[in-house]
Formats: sequence, structure tokens, C-alpha cells
Amino acid sequence: MVNTDTDSLTNSKINQSSKNDTKQLCIKNVKNDINNRFMICHQNIRGLKGKINEFLLSLSAEVPHLICFTEQHHLKDYELVNIHIPKYKLGANYCRKNLKQGGICIYVCESLTFTNIDLLKYNKEHDIEIAVIELNTQKRKVIIICIYRAPCGNFECFLNKLEIILNSLHKCNSEFIICGDIIINYLEFNNKKNQLDNLLGTYNLSGTVLFPTRIVSISVTLIDNIDIDNRRTYIKPCSNGLLDHDGQTVTLFN
Repeated sequence: MVNTDTDSLTNSKINQSSKNDTKQLCIKNVKNDINNRFMICHQNIRGLKGKINEFLLSLSAEVPHLICFTEQHHLKDYELVNIHIPKYKLGANYCRKNLKQGGICIYVCESLTFTNIDLLKYNKEHDIEIAVIELNTQKRKVIIICIYRAPCGNFECFLNKLEIILNSLHKCNSEFIICGDIIINYLEFNNKKNQLDNLLGTYNLSGTVLFPTRIVSISVTLIDNIDIDNRRTYIKPCSNGLLDHDGQTVTLFN
């Protein structure tokens, strides 16, 4: 007689082992040298708890140097510190104090040297939620900005504060990379898009994402983006089935 319970248990262990092997392979292939090739991923995660393993398994064989999450939902500073992502450390974050949901965080490959830039005074729940780190490389200083604006957020407040932030951080031999979900649909022409593009253009920044990032039954939109300078890039969607937003992974080459 075939012992179906034993077979099921064995298959379950094999499948789990396969998943763990895949995750270990992904993590092991993180490259430390970001001067010639640098990879960053943004994902609107809509709740970080319980989704880390599935998210890591959805990545390609080579995982990013940085992972930026928007809408991490509900988590407080001490809770984020206790979330473990193998080979990464929490670089910067913003957690809401009053309203529910929202919040952002940046995880950095543990071998990289970075500085957390404190911009807490500029954060305003719904309108602009932002976290920033500065990477120190051999060739330049790279300032990574992760940003979120809620659908009901005040766009003028968002734009004004972003301009102040960029102006305060801009310096010689520095480079901006901005990623996040700002609820501006880049698949259509609109005044908000034009205003944001004009601001980013003054810092030689432009969006890299050309594919829809949120597909639901009633709409197809591009509301998540990664803005960089004129460097050569390769960008692709990161479809993982975790939620209604697809992630974006961009590789920058020198």
C-alpha cells in the first residue's frame, strides 16, 4: 500500500527545499561592486509582513543591491528592525504615526557603505513620505530617494517639498536615484506629470519605467517609477502575484 501521507510530506519537504535553495542562490549572487553595474528594485508591497520570502523568490537569479518598499503598512520603527532579509540591512525608513497604512523603507546589501539622511521634518502623512540614503562609491556619491504619495495626498505640497529636498541634497559629484509610487499615471498626458517632469528635469532626471505597474479590472496605469540621470539602463517588471502592483528592477551601467 502506498503511504500517501508520507509521500505528501516528502514532496512538501522537497518543494520547500527547492524554494530555500532558490532563495539562497539569489542572495548569494548579490554583487558588491556598484561602480560599474548597480541594481535597484522598487515594490509597492502593500503590507510587508509575511511577504518577504515570496518576494525574494520572485526576483531573478541576481538580486538587487537595494530594495525599496512603499506602503509597508502599519509597521513601526522597532518592527522593521526585526524583519530579517538575508544579506540586507535596513538603511532608512519612514513609519506613519497617526494614519494607517503607508510608510516606506530601504534595504541595503550589507556589504555596501551608506549614510542614512534624516529628512523626518519633511514627511507629511499622505502628502509626501520619504526616506533617503547616500551610498559612497569610488566615482560618485549616489543619493537614493524612496518616496510615496497617497491617492488623497496634496500634490502641491508634495511637489514643493520634493523641490526643497532635492535642492538641499544636491551637490557636486552627486547623483540622484528616485523611486516610488506617487500616483501620477505616466501612460497619459496630464498637468501633474508635466509639473513633476519639469522639476526632475532641472536635476537631469527622467523616468525609466515604460510598462504598466498596476493592472486591475477597471484600469491599467503606470504610477510607480524609477527616475535616474542619463546613464545606460536595463529595466524590467518584477511580477510576483503578491498584490496589484508589479515591482520594477533597474540595472544601471557606467
